Amino acid sequence: MSLSTKVKKYCKWFWDESLGGKFDTWGTSTYFMEIGNNSHPVRQIEVYENGNVLFYDRNHFADSYGMLCDQPIGEEDIREFEITKAEFEQVWNTKVPINR
Repeated sequence: MSLSTKVKKYCKWFWDESLGGKFDTWGTSTYFMEIGNNSHPVRQIEVYENGNVLFYDRNHFADSYGMLCDQPIGEEDIREFEITKAEFEQVWNTKVPINR
């Protein structure tokens, strides 16, 4: 296994559509993800336009709002939207999720 597959990656992207349904008023969102060895998200943060924040990880992977992404994130997407671990951790450690 190469060293690059052993290192976690971090990415962030803006989603310019609302969730729809009863969450439509939350507005657009910014997603932050920690990507593990198998290209699957390990931790996920969703920060919505109205201030709501959701956290997902292996200990809390789904609830009535949504779930931890269950699809692998492609290398091209990771490269295009990559952020530092410090940026991810800053959001994880300062935001207060409504689903915990």
